[in-house]
Amino acid sequence: MKKIFLSAVLTAVLSAFAGAQMKQDKISFLEKMGAVVEKDPKYPPVISYTLKNGMKFLILEKKFVPTVSFTMMFKVGNVDNLQGKSGLAHLFEHMAFKGTKTINTSNYEAEKKILDKIEETALLLNEEDKKSARDEAKIKKLKDELSSLEKEAEKYAVREELWKIYNKLGEHGLNAFTSTDYTGYVIELPSNRLEAWMTIESDRFQNPVLRDFYKERSVVLEELRMNQADPNRVMWQTLLSNAFVAHPYRNPTIGWEDDVSHLTRTDAENFYKKFYVPNNCTVAVVGDVDAEKTIKLAEKYFSSWQSKPLPNTDYTKEPAQNSEKTIKLFYKAKPMVKIGYKIPAGDHKDIPALIVLSEILSSGKTSRFYKEIVENKKMALYANSYVGFPGDRYPSLFITQGAPKEGFTNEDLDKSLTEEIEKIKNIPPTQWELQKVINNYEVSLITQLESNAGFSNALASNDRILGDWKLQWKQLEDIKKLKPEDISAAAAKYLKAENKTAVYLIETK
Repeated sequence: MKKIFLSAVLTAVLSAFAGAQMKQDKISFLEKMGAVVEKDPKYPPVISYTLKNGMKFLILEKKFVPTVSFTMMFKVGNVDNLQGKSGLAHLFEHMAFKGTKTINTSNYEAEKKILDKIEETALLLNEEDKKSARDEAKIKKLKDELSSLEKEAEKYAVREELWKIYNKLGEHGLNAFTSTDYTGYVIELPSNRLEAWMTIESDRFQNPVLRDFYKERSVVLEELRMNQADPNRVMWQTLLSNAFVAHPYRNPTIGWEDDVSHLTRTDAENFYKKFYVPNNCTVAVVGDVDAEKTIKLAEKYFSSWQSKPLPNTDYTKEPAQNSEKTIKLFYKAKPMVKIGYKIPAGDHKDIPALIVLSEILSSGKTSRFYKEIVENKKMALYANSYVGFPGDRYPSLFITQGAPKEGFTNEDLDKSLTEEIEKIKNIPPTQWELQKVINNYEVSLITQLESNAGFSNALASNDRILGDWKLQWKQLEDIKKLKPEDISAAAAKYLKAENKTAVYLIETK
């Protein structure tokens, strides 16, 4: 009964969008404009439009509330930093809020002369700092010059102007995020601010000025040092740097301290020129908008942005592991266990089975981990799993983790987590467990559709990173086709000792 009910709800939600049902003459008109209108009732009626420069817009008209959410997604993340430039993708995301030639400045022409002097001085300082025999007196002199120039540049800075403009426009949730795989810029606005968003963002990403670069670098370095005092973050980084020996997934998104401390504005400008191009960007627009108007405004404000050939992202492939790794991390914190098993990239055919496996192991109080390890054995404060850490573009990790209760060791917990995995390898899950996963997946899609911001994020990331905005909907179809033995086969194929890296946090006194 629950299966029928949830599927009916999902169908009803989709029908509500469609039925705000687009009339055939509107569909025909949009198609004449060059748009692709999704007509399959299995999917939301998303309108897709690609500018000649390769920039893609995904539009979903939801006329229920007079707001609109925007997600601007670039396929560039931590994985794309050059060797020795870790943290650059994250630092550039910070710089994207520093304005343009017309925003955050009172006199750009005068400001630019000082900004150029700042960069000349910073490059000299960087060069001297990297020498094996550093001239400390010269370094001090250059630092003093840099500080003096930065103070001079402040005369022309209009602080937080971008934020203030959006605040006056009624923004909600103005933010950005950098992951291993991508960088996203998000905001929600009243629906009558559509053209204002187009005006601001087209300027922001075609004419960025990376002012305050070295001040912002210092902010990031302080954030990085604070992270080093967080045992959970240190564990994750220890897991990645040991699970991956060759692929750049081993590097922290915030960067290595030595790399970040030597990043320059020139590095950031070169990074921008390579990756911040229209053919590397998908924009999702979800809410109370008109698709025709949105497309016309996209052409008006973004069509002049020049596309460029994208850089090669065929990075060093991670070699086969072939041995179990266990790393002991000594820290003044309570014990924890984090385990990663090597799995394929997010668009691989085995991912739906691994998603189901993870849900069976750790989703809710009826999951295997909770019932056996947390409830029955009373061994752990928590135990869970998930698929695709740290990213989806390249082969990644299936994570299991937990925290042992007092009286139990990390080894005890690792053993119990492994035992639950072995049980699924040997005895396939029940049909009830499979149906529970399907129900949960359908609920998550319904919830996502109800949120303009959530759905715009999902649309943009699935399209730009994995090549298909319908990916999650197709995964649901694939999950429904799985048999219990498929889950056992996936567990046996990937969750094995030679694919495993474990990190134990051992409490020091």
